[in-house]
Amino acid sequence: MHHLLDITLDSISYGETAVPLRLRRSAPLSNISYVSWNESYETLDYYEEPMEVCNSLYFVLDFSHQYYIPFIILLGLVGNLLSCVVFLNTHLKMRSSSYYLAALATADFTFLVTLLLVWLNSTVGWKVFNKDGWCEIIVYISSVCSSLSVWLIVAFTVERFIAVQYPLHRPHMCTIARAKAIVLFLVVLSLASHSYTFVTAGVVKMQDGSEVCEMKSEHLETMRIVSIVDSIASLIAPLVMIIVMNTMITRNLLRFSRRFKHDPGASCNQYPTSEININQIPVSV
Repeated sequence: MHHLLDITLDSISYGETAVPLRLRRSAPLSNISYVSWNESYETLDYYEEPMEVCNSLYFVLDFSHQYYIPFIILLGLVGNLLSCVVFLNTHLKMRSSSYYLAALATADFTFLVTLLLVWLNSTVGWKVFNKDGWCEIIVYISSVCSSLSVWLIVAFTVERFIAVQYPLHRPHMCTIARAKAIVLFLVVLSLASHSYTFVTAGVVKMQDGSEVCEMKSEHLETMRIVSIVDSIASLIAPLVMIIVMNTMITRNLLRFSRRFKHDPGASCNQYPTSEININQIPVSV
């Protein structure tokens, strides 16, 4: 699922192309000198508002590119690093769900690093992203991390679903060893499924002589098919699974809440977490 990176790269690269676009929008103003004196006021009024809107939009995009994007990147790097340390170096490491969250923080941290390199390439002029070798590596890592993040969320949701829907099976199904095995499987699967980026991505020479890291034109038709498959595997399928499981979790929690509201004398001590089965709790109609 590298659509997030594609969207972010477009917003970053806008900083390089905004000025030419702005100049092209202002080009019709040169025609004012060919109209009469009375018509010139009407022409100025006609173009004044669009130019103000264009300049305001350019200012917002330029400000976001220069300050907001790096601020979000640095904030995310610090937050994900602290999250990974907390999940793996405190008492939380005794929970299987912590390993999914630690892996998720690591994947997001790595993705933000690649995004920072792209921002440095377009703003500071540190030409790393547009170099052979670095281009393929950065695109590959960003694709792997974005896809891995989605499926780690799915894996975490599955564990929560098992804990709520089948609490009697949770102790022997949701173990630390199984969580590590699932994380390892997802990492290997993501690394293998996105290896095509080393062939389809590369440094392409533009008409103006500049070199830009993007998809190679000879693989355009192949990438259309890959993009459809990737959208289904990394967007549609995980989204449907997460919605279905969260809906069932919410339904069971509501049934659990209705059960204790119906029986005021009941307490949580009567139903330990390891012994309760929500599906067998009678619910009044």
